[in-house]
Amino acid sequence: MTDNKLESNPRKILSFDLDMTLVDDQTNKIPQSALDAIDRVRNDYHIVIATGRDLNLAANQFVLEQVRPEAWVHNNGTQVHINGRQIYYRTFDKTLLKKLLTFCQEHGICICCILNNVQYTTNREKLKPILHILAGDHTPEWGDINDLPELPVQTLGLVGDEEQAEFMRRAFPELKFPTVIPGIWCDVMEPDVSKVLGMQKLLDYYGCTMDDVIAFGDSMNDYEILSAAGYSVAMGNAADKLKEIADLVTDDVDKDGIAKALELICRK
Repeated sequence: MTDNKLESNPRKILSFDLDMTLVDDQTNKIPQSALDAIDRVRNDYHIVIATGRDLNLAANQFVLEQVRPEAWVHNNGTQVHINGRQIYYRTFDKTLLKKLLTFCQEHGICICCILNNVQYTTNREKLKPILHILAGDHTPEWGDINDLPELPVQTLGLVGDEEQAEFMRRAFPELKFPTVIPGIWCDVMEPDVSKVLGMQKLLDYYGCTMDDVIAFGDSMNDYEILSAAGYSVAMGNAADKLKEIADLVTDDVDKDGIAKALELICRK
């Protein structure tokens, strides 16, 4: 393929999703080849993480320590930090949150989130089998779900298969339920929330535009940012819809996909 969309610009932004893009969920580790490749281009690009994870959580601190990003857009764009300083923060509408929680409790649906390393959920038994994916080795405390509407919730997760997700999409057309882990997990977001929302706050700070963003992703919560970015990279393990819109499809996360893409994109 040709790279005519990529012009030489030392201050373009390299934006990386985490799960199954930069982080291999099977091991909860970042391949060394990816870390080495990022280090090689660190002086020529803004290194940014754009993720659905909350990077304030203890379980996710390894990402900041290993990648050493200049900025991070997390909780699907509802929080933005630059060099550790928060520049944007937004919370879930409380009235809608109460309605959502009541519905899920009545129907036995597992909606959950972690705040300050405390886990809240409407169905603990459905959540337990995947808790290691969310919290790693940092087992969170269990909080009372009835307290959640008064807390600063930003985004939530739905534990369930695609049939469950479709049920929720019909019940709450005012929300988005992008698939993150097929058959297991969907994010739960307000309609105007996306990684693009948070990225735009970052771009305003840098004085850049989305044309300056090179975005990497794999799941449907990456769809908006890959669509809007000046250049987009879908992982080999990405959802088919992302591969259809990407400028480049690289290899899987566990097959040096990040390193191979950066070698192509960032070569002199």
